[in-house]
Amino acid sequence: MDEGAFDKLAEQNVVRQKELDRRDKATDLKQVKNSKRNNVILVLLFMVVFGVAALWPITSGDVTNNPHESSTEQNIIDRNNPEHPAAWDKDDTKLMESKIWDGNDQFSGSFQRDLALPGIPLDVEGVTTIPVEVRLISYRQDGKDTGFRLGLFTSTCADKPMSGQTWNDLSERYRYSSVTPMLIGMEVVVEFEVPPGQYCLVFEYETPPENPGYRATIDAEVTSHWNQPIFAPLSGLMGLMAIFAGIGAHKAGKAWKAVAQPSKPERQSTEEEVLEQADEERGAMSESGDALEEDIPEVADSSPPVEVETTPVEDTTPTPEISEPPVAEEPVAEQPPAEVQEPVQEQQPAAEPEYTDDELRAFGWTEEQIEWQRQTEAMQRE
Repeated sequence: MDEGAFDKLAEQNVVRQKELDRRDKATDLKQVKNSKRNNVILVLLFMVVFGVAALWPITSGDVTNNPHESSTEQNIIDRNNPEHPAAWDKDDTKLMESKIWDGNDQFSGSFQRDLALPGIPLDVEGVTTIPVEVRLISYRQDGKDTGFRLGLFTSTCADKPMSGQTWNDLSERYRYSSVTPMLIGMEVVVEFEVPPGQYCLVFEYETPPENPGYRATIDAEVTSHWNQPIFAPLSGLMGLMAIFAGIGAHKAGKAWKAVAQPSKPERQSTEEEVLEQADEERGAMSESGDALEEDIPEVADSSPPVEVETTPVEDTTPTPEISEPPVAEEPVAEQPPAEVQEPVQEQQPAAEPEYTDDELRAFGWTEEQIEWQRQTEAMQRE
């Protein structure tokens, strides 16, 4: 075995090993790329969820329906009696239990409601403070003034009398007064922005009713955005993390492309990308495609080309006859036909020297590659 053959096999083995290493590295980089892309999608999903949670309103009370609106005081008294035939049905009772109004008892003209606002225990306006929106509708029909005051006392409604707080003790941040009369059935909106905590929402008319009864005179609906200071920063944090995750995914994609598609142009059609990816997957599934294959020499046809003799066409132009003495025709001797030279087959070049299995193993060949090599040599000998 000459030295050149050894060098050729060694070079082929190096090239094969480099290709296998490239495919293994491309597989690992592809897994990293897919993992980083999934991280980007997951972080974006969290950002959307936290954003929706921050904007979702938390509402209590209902001002869309008033069961007392078309009832008189006596009708309401009769319907509050469970034994009366006109007693409230289950739907009306359920609606009235969810309302914030003064129709729960006979002391109409004011109401109190506990309001819990969870959040970060810091008072940073616009950051940790909580927007609170109160919608009011008046049904007072005694002809008195409907001016009112609304306040948030920093205690529960059960502790409010014991706390000793009065309207004058509240700062402008926690109270609202209106001397403008409310129109019957018209909605009035009052907004607060307070830090998290436990509050008692109190409503009173500036001129209380002289004859309070069961009939409701005020209805309220409270919308608090205590979820905004909690989930809005989380949504912003997820957005920032999504930016960094996207940068990492982009870098991982470029690293994978540089290894898996080193000669691929920057822009390719979708069809070309699919075909190249399919070729790479087929190559990664089987390493037998890298086995050496030798071309079978073709036997050239050595028979000489047959030349076709053409006889010139005689000139048919009439010529003047010249009288000549007749000449005796000599017989034309027949020549034997030319011998056809048989085609000579070219001798096939001597087969390249075969290597033993031990020599191929020394070059780094696997048993599968050696088996493929033996099958190729057997096909060539046939």
